[in-house]
This record gives sequence, C-alpha cells and structure tokens, in this order.
Amino acid sequence: MSFVIIIPTYNAEKAGIEMLLKSIKEQSIYPEKICIIDSSSTDCTVEICRKYGCEITIIEKSSFNHGLTRQLGIDNNKNYDYAVFMTQDIRLKDTNTLKTLLSSFNQENTAAAYGRQLTDETSSFIEKISRSFNYPPYSIIKSKNDIEKYGISTAFCSDSFAAYKISDLLAAGGFPKTDFAEDMLAAAQIILSGKLVYYNAEAEVFHSHPYSIKSEYARGKAIGRMHKENKWLIDTFGRAENKGKELLHSLSFHKKILYILQALPKLIGYKTGRLF
Repeated sequence: MSFVIIIPTYNAEKAGIEMLLKSIKEQSIYPEKICIIDSSSTDCTVEICRKYGCEITIIEKSSFNHGLTRQLGIDNNKNYDYAVFMTQDIRLKDTNTLKTLLSSFNQENTAAAYGRQLTDETSSFIEKISRSFNYPPYSIIKSKNDIEKYGISTAFCSDSFAAYKISDLLAAGGFPKTDFAEDMLAAAQIILSGKLVYYNAEAEVFHSHPYSIKSEYARGKAIGRMHKENKWLIDTFGRAENKGKELLHSLSFHKKILYILQALPKLIGYKTGRLF
C-alpha cells in the first residue's frame, strides 16, 4: 500500500503545522511523500514544511479553491494507491492514527474513509454538540443502500482527516470546483458509483476552530450556496434541514434552546445562501 499525504496550507504557523508534521513523523506507518499546497503564505509556513522534507507547491492565494486545489494534489500524485488529506489545524491523537484510518480499506469496495474529530478545551458549546452528532463513537460503513436510512449524512465526509483510494476517486469524477464541501460532493459521487464511504471512529484527531458570529454566518451561507448549486445532491440524498431537526431532537430542552441561539447566524446564512 503506497500513500501520500496532502495538506493545503495558508499561514499555518500559528495553527500548529509544525506540531502536525512532527506527529506525522512519529506515526507507526509513514507516507511516501507529504505534499503541501500553499496559498502564498506570508509567515514561516513554507520554511517549516521544508524543514520536514515536504514537497511544496505554491499557488496564488486568489486561485485557492476547496475542490480544485485538492484535485491538483490528486493529479500530481496519481501513481500512489491512496491519498490522505488533512487540514493544517488538526492534531493526530496517537502514533497509530494513520494506520487505523488506512485500515478502513481492508473492507472491500471502500473508496473513501474519514476519521473521528474530537473537540478540545477551546471548543465552543455548539462545536462540541455538532462534533458529537456528526462523529459518533462507533464506525459506520455507508453505501448507496443506506441513503434512505441516513439521508444526506450518507455522503458526509471531512477532508480535515480523510483518505481516498485514488483510482476510485478519479473514476467517480474527482473533486469538483467548489468553494465548500468538496469532500461531501466527492463522497456523494463515490456512493452513487457503488463504492463505500467508511467512517472510522477509531481513527481519532483533535480539531477545533471556534467561529465568530460573522464566520458562522459566512459558513452557513457557503453551505446554502453549495446546496443551491448542487440541487442533485439534495434531490438524491435529502434535505440538510432534516439532519438539523434530528440533532435538535437529540438534545434536552435547555441545550436545545442554547444550541438554537448560537446556531442562528449559521441558519440565517444558510437561508441567504439558498436564496441568493
């Protein structure tokens, strides 16, 4: 099994890129290559990555696209079996995290796998609730037959920590041009192609980035626009609002009210993105 790690970066020094690269070096299995696609950072990101022997591709900040930039990483590494994507701000939980994630492909027909994201002491209430809902403590293998059961969550995947069988990803169309949720769009096409998406709850990473009210609104708007531009996703897998109702139903009354209040900017942004 040959694999490459691909990490898009931008001013990643404060986000902890050196800590991430050090933890990759300490893993029980090691990639053939670590590819950094940097959006013209103005801090020491590139110097740090060079120190750890990474292959670095520098692009213009204005040319970054969540889908196409990751597809560039795939196109440059088609000779490997698997690609593991990470974001610059995650922390691997232990030295077997990579090995555990890639073990997902021992399950026949698995084309994509993603790990469990844990919150830390910096996480907000809404982030902790959302993480525990989207990343339960048990693994799930999702196929086309599960669409009725899981709805749009069938296509849920996160490139903060995910791996793809490169040949299957390319066969499903690769990453599309999109400013948001390239992972979900790719996973949806993988599911529809008859392959599996494996949520591996034993492959754990820490990931937390509390959003401001403005950022929550912008994120909600990006989700709404993505759903508007990809009507086929909603038509095939179901509306995202249904998952929101399911999340709220799982909360106590007090937590439900608190969650609604904190999630309101994101909801308004989502509605705006769907309309405009």
